[in-house]
Amino acid sequence: MALLPALIAQIDSLQTASRIFVGFSGGADSHSLLHALVELSRREALPPIIALHINHGLHEDANDWSAHCAAVASDLGVEFHERVVSVDAGASPEAQARDARYSVFESFLASGDVLLLGHHLDDQVETVLFRLIRGAGPSGLAGIPEKRPLGRGLLMRPLLGITRDQIENYAGSHQLAYLHDGSNDDTRYDRNFLRHEVLPLIESRWPGYRSGFARSAALSGELATLGHFDNLTEYTRYGGPYLPMDVHDAKSLHRALHGWLKELNAPLPDFVALEEFARQCMHAQGDKLPELRVADYLLQRWRQGIHLYPVDIDRDFDISCEVGGALEGRWGSIAWQEANMGLPAGVSIQVRAPRHGEAVSLGRRPRRSVGQWLQEAGVPPYLRGCYPLVQVGDEIIAIPDVGLVSDSSNLSLCKGGLVPVWTPPKIAFLN
Repeated sequence: MALLPALIAQIDSLQTASRIFVGFSGGADSHSLLHALVELSRREALPPIIALHINHGLHEDANDWSAHCAAVASDLGVEFHERVVSVDAGASPEAQARDARYSVFESFLASGDVLLLGHHLDDQVETVLFRLIRGAGPSGLAGIPEKRPLGRGLLMRPLLGITRDQIENYAGSHQLAYLHDGSNDDTRYDRNFLRHEVLPLIESRWPGYRSGFARSAALSGELATLGHFDNLTEYTRYGGPYLPMDVHDAKSLHRALHGWLKELNAPLPDFVALEEFARQCMHAQGDKLPELRVADYLLQRWRQGIHLYPVDIDRDFDISCEVGGALEGRWGSIAWQEANMGLPAGVSIQVRAPRHGEAVSLGRRPRRSVGQWLQEAGVPPYLRGCYPLVQVGDEIIAIPDVGLVSDSSNLSLCKGGLVPVWTPPKIAFLN
């Protein structure tokens, strides 16, 4: 059943807890959670399990419900505690009940204790939609957190990825006699109206809507933590803009990437795709180059940074021109600077893309492949295929910003001559 895998996914947190409390109302969610936890304890070593029931006194059957919960806990062999709280039936009794409930939970938790609550995926959807209607921002639209500190302990909601139907199927298959609060069917209450009227209509058109809501909640949660990700962009001579990888886990890198792309005003990738790219960047071996293509740009990890490049780079150009003539294309641009020793102005040349296997000797250094020269110069791998070479006749005479051939049969260097300077292709995102 889905509930046991959901609990097993949290086994480390459960096994290292001092005690495990379960908020136990007696309904299908909390009853199934408590039952599944007891089932898990028969397979795995777990700390003491304690069912904690809050009697709000708002329903005429509240005392009967408490007695029922005590009997269920006894049958399951777990410790049971009831606390009666006072709630004013006047202004916002639901909010008062919640505050009173969490206050009791907090009073029970000591350091190392864990409290489990039975909130599920449908609760998450209802929460996000209700807050959206009210105009909430990223923090509100993050919905119900899976984990958070509570007092001196930890609050966990291990069923947040499980649907209401899955929980009710679990309860039915184990013949659990759970309680049903009739007030949950009253559509005069906003949340019940969403549950019984609005969401079934949405599901009839978009059956997979829950996963979309859950993803938006997760993304909103990421956005809510992005306040400190400002001024992230850095630039290199060859590979800017780039994002330094100065985080220690994939989740933090995911947040940083999202904030960085927003800073650049770049189209944002799919949430899951960016999350997976961040994971690959953190775990790939040093010689690997994880990449993600989004619209007209490409993200690629190289060394300790994430670099952004245009995808429409020209890697097959061959242009006739003269030394001193400015050139520009989808491979970048060439400008010229005066140097102590350089190429004579006005000489006919070709500027072209590299070809596989070619090699050249620059200055008085040994002959090496063009790829090796570019690697040594710190040119990112993605740009090496569009790096312009300057050729006279059939001979490479210059690699811009890397070096000139000192002994050429086709051309002699001259004092006060010109040397080529390459600017890589850039991409700009409109505001």
